[in-house]
Amino acid sequence: MDLHLKSLFNRFQEQFGSGPGLGPGSGTCMMKVDGITPNFIKSVYKASAALYRTEPWKRLRPNHLFGIRVGKDSDWPGKKQPFPCVQFIGGDGGDVGFYMFRSENDAKKMTGSRESIHVPNVELLRVTYEVESLMFPSNRKMIKSLSLEASGSDRFPVIDVARCPPSGDLRFRNPTLEELRFVYAFMKAISLVHSLLQVDKESGPKYSTVVCFEPFIETVDVQWPPELAKAGYDLVAVTVSHPPGQAYEERSNSASAGSTPTKYVEPPREDTFNDTKAYLGTGLRQCTMCEKEVHGEQSLCCGRCRAVVYCSSICQKQHWNDTHKSMCGLYKAMMEREEELVIMIFLFPCSADQPCEWLESLGIHQKGMWRRKCSCYSHYPFGLLPVKGGLQDLWGGIDEFEYPHDSPFNNHFISSPFLLSGWSEYYNLRSIPLSSPVADILSHPLTVYHILTTLNISSKNLILKGKEVIVHYLGPEGELDWIPAFAEVGHLLNGFGNVQIVMVGPEVPTNLLGTTSGIGSRVRVNLVRGVYQVEASYLTSPHVVIALNSRLDSYSSWVGAIDLIKSLGVPAFFTDQSEVSCVNAKQVLRNAGLHITLPVTPNPFRSPVKNLNASINLPSYSNGFVFGVNT
Repeated sequence: MDLHLKSLFNRFQEQFGSGPGLGPGSGTCMMKVDGITPNFIKSVYKASAALYRTEPWKRLRPNHLFGIRVGKDSDWPGKKQPFPCVQFIGGDGGDVGFYMFRSENDAKKMTGSRESIHVPNVELLRVTYEVESLMFPSNRKMIKSLSLEASGSDRFPVIDVARCPPSGDLRFRNPTLEELRFVYAFMKAISLVHSLLQVDKESGPKYSTVVCFEPFIETVDVQWPPELAKAGYDLVAVTVSHPPGQAYEERSNSASAGSTPTKYVEPPREDTFNDTKAYLGTGLRQCTMCEKEVHGEQSLCCGRCRAVVYCSSICQKQHWNDTHKSMCGLYKAMMEREEELVIMIFLFPCSADQPCEWLESLGIHQKGMWRRKCSCYSHYPFGLLPVKGGLQDLWGGIDEFEYPHDSPFNNHFISSPFLLSGWSEYYNLRSIPLSSPVADILSHPLTVYHILTTLNISSKNLILKGKEVIVHYLGPEGELDWIPAFAEVGHLLNGFGNVQIVMVGPEVPTNLLGTTSGIGSRVRVNLVRGVYQVEASYLTSPHVVIALNSRLDSYSSWVGAIDLIKSLGVPAFFTDQSEVSCVNAKQVLRNAGLHITLPVTPNPFRSPVKNLNASINLPSYSNGFVFGVNT
């Protein structure tokens, strides 16, 4: 009897903790769903485990409602989204999982201050994570027979559809195959984007412990699992918004609803139109409207978004009526990320309004690899800067403890490639003082390393197995003079695998054509002159394609390269300097039929040095943001 009571008590604790919840599992089992295959059950459990690992419950509470749109309405029974509103439960105790509602109104009705409220005739889909020992025998048998992936150490998802009839007792049923397909797409998408939510410090009750988030919207492309792809499904665009009902800003001259912004703000009414003195720099700026040069202290910028520079209020008002009215909300959202993007750890000046003056202040102007950081040596073709002296001279003659030496790391306790989360870890690992500016150049090789070991699972697995990864590196320019810095990629591999980097681009000088540089024992760089779509047929097939500071919308030659990337089907990663450039790049990729599978996110190895654009104040950093396709 005592053992029986203990079991009941444990189950009660597990299922009826504080916080919203509808009680224990209902006994439904996915094996009983009409038309389902064992492989799709495995895919659902795998997606559920991936979501569980991202720990959304650390920040999300039941009052944080999300809008979900998977594909088109016509893709679903009844030509409407099955469960377009979602809340996460269990972050403050009780059942851990998420509930999916038929409407936002249903979600609000059922969300009480401490418990979920039983509302007659409201139907919702539940995904709750239960301990295996407390699950019904049918589910335990299914888990064992299919070797299903656990979420965490000992939890598995239980999925059912609950309904409260007027009598008050909950009734449950198995979800349909279509409903499970919707759940799968949601889990894959929310795993990618919930970490991008930005805390709104000015909203919410003053003394509340519940975090409020800024309005958010993001669309990602989800790859259906193979068992659904065979049935005619391949990729689907999933839009996640907070709060529900959030909509992309309508723009007459730019991206479609499939592209970022990640946040939406209504543009100001014309009767509230105002202007503000531009606040960045005292050098020459350029009017966005008429392209006239104007001194910084005499320029104006939009009073709402603060992003766009003008020479006069006349130009500002004309630009507002022409195009800026539709873009102001997007720019304001991007400007609000300005503080977040600043890397605060460094002790050297991190704003290069005047590149020559910035370099001069650090004592590295017109020296070594830094000569590519201003226009003083622009008459030399990329890759052909005169080289003299050793590694210290290449780093501009800075003190020998301020740059990475071409030698392995002195760490005998780590027997795998180094996995780095950002500059602080790297500088500490290399014992480089934070007063050293080398991050500005090392952003290129360390971004490549970050992609190969963190963002791209297939290349990471090859490295861990000691094999070679072939990278097609598109559009190199300044990198052609920074190749010695790419030796760090080999040292960070820490004895695992090899990397062959094939740099392909029209800026490769003719006299370097076909050059192979072995930088260290684990990295080899080949140089190929020409456009990628022409030269690729002569190259070994890549494991990954990378283009840094790509500016996809700026060069017509990208069209053929993007078409080739699509036909190859290999993972491809791009960086760009500003968020608005990424918006435009996403549209270029979508127009080519490619789907964004890695959303635009700040690159942890972006240069800490802020760039100044003469006509716009949007945060801009070399390799500032990273995104990908076919990942």
